[in-house]
Amino acid sequence: MTSREKDASVLPFAQSTPPADALRTMLSQLIHDVLETEFAGVVGAARYERSEARRGVRNGFRTRSLRTRVGTLELRIPRDRDGTFQPSLFARFQRAEQALVATLAEMYVQGVSTRKVSAIVEQLCGESISASTVSAMTATLDASLAAWRARPLTAKAYPVLIIDAHVERVRREGQVRSTAALWVAGVGADGYREHLGLWLGASESGASLRAVFEDLVKRGLTDVQYVVSDEHAGLVQAIRRFFPEAAHQRCQVHFQRNAREKVSAPALQERLRDGLRDVWAAPTRPEAEARLARLVTTLQDDAPRVAAWLEQQAPDTLAVYALPTREARRRLATTNSIEHDHMAVRRRTSVVRVFPNEASFLRLGTALAVERNEQWLGRRYIPAVVPATTEEPLMPAA
Repeated sequence: MTSREKDASVLPFAQSTPPADALRTMLSQLIHDVLETEFAGVVGAARYERSEARRGVRNGFRTRSLRTRVGTLELRIPRDRDGTFQPSLFARFQRAEQALVATLAEMYVQGVSTRKVSAIVEQLCGESISASTVSAMTATLDASLAAWRARPLTAKAYPVLIIDAHVERVRREGQVRSTAALWVAGVGADGYREHLGLWLGASESGASLRAVFEDLVKRGLTDVQYVVSDEHAGLVQAIRRFFPEAAHQRCQVHFQRNAREKVSAPALQERLRDGLRDVWAAPTRPEAEARLARLVTTLQDDAPRVAAWLEQQAPDTLAVYALPTREARRRLATTNSIEHDHMAVRRRTSVVRVFPNEASFLRLGTALAVERNEQWLGRRYIPAVVPATTEEPLMPAA
């Protein structure tokens, strides 16, 4: 047997199956294995196993279609004699898809859907869908997502917060208005991150931002030492009020966008971009400050207002140097971690365009946050800076 023949015998789909079919085959097998393992735990015995611990009797299978990004899978779901087995996998796997379908259905029922939305709803939900059907579709999902947003934050400490806002168009009081969702993620002393919550407000106003921090503190958030976010007066004031000891890092990506908007000449934009990158690449804060001073000097003749703005504002982007490791500084200089979730919302809402109400926006955003937390499990974001059981500060005193 040749090496090619041997490889083909081990991986039968590797040579003859198109990539999409191969992915479907692999995913289908994985899901069936997960279903079988979960079902064995419910009935107390594996398939064909004799066990005194058995708590149920198998009764064949039922079929179900599962839509995935590699196509529709036709699955065989194990069934027990009492008909009580409900696999948890589907709720986890399709939570965001459920939220999106509910949003489309609301648009359909309220008469604000496009022809494309109508076609999708008919395909996913059936040709006939009513307001009562949509209500039933969203009730259970909304309750579980609301419980997640209100969960206590006392199980561990989060010395680091990553905060960013995302704006979508939402129909309110008969008008389409821009509505901001504020996302807050926390990073524990163990280096693992998770979304702590999602809040909606008509704008990033001081009152709505204070309400966000009041909610976080009420749920048990304490001892925050470092916050990275965009520069927003109300947000910075709220951080200083609720966590006065925390260092505030202005997101370097947002800052670079702000700087670019202050000049129109392409050559000057390029000088500014390269100069800021050079400042932030410095190995220490004193060196970064020295590079910033040189950048300000080089711009004083050609762009004196920009030079003055940099001299005043750019030091806010250097708080990251207080972090103890290079990896932590690289990760926590920006809000990119949450920006990626904003893109996930936009990908799923390219059909929606305008949310039918605030509840639908909150539902989809929360579902994506929960889904992201599950993806982050077991994936350390930054090196553990201190053991979670100690009270040693994240950032050593100067």
